[in-house]
Amino acid sequence: MKLVLAAPLLATALLARCKAPDGCTSMATRCAGNVAQICNADGSWQVLADCDAVSNNSGSAFTCAYVNDEDAAGYTCAPADSDAGNAHGGVL
Repeated sequence: MKLVLAAPLLATALLARCKAPDGCTSMATRCAGNVAQICNADGSWQVLADCDAVSNNSGSAFTCAYVNDEDAAGYTCAPADSDAGNAHGGVL
């Protein structure tokens, strides 16, 4: 009986893993709404940070924006009142 119940769950998990890659470049970043995403090694976008959740947890407003620091550049959650610009239109 347990096998009968576990089979649909296993099938769903396997099908979810069979998603075709998005074709993005590994380590590229972008904004999808107010969510910062990063391209994984398989060429698929995954959530890097949900800026609404960051805002809720921090008590300050955060927005997805392009940030260019000395050590790294890309899209991430930045304080809404910062001077981080979205110079690349949402995709890096």
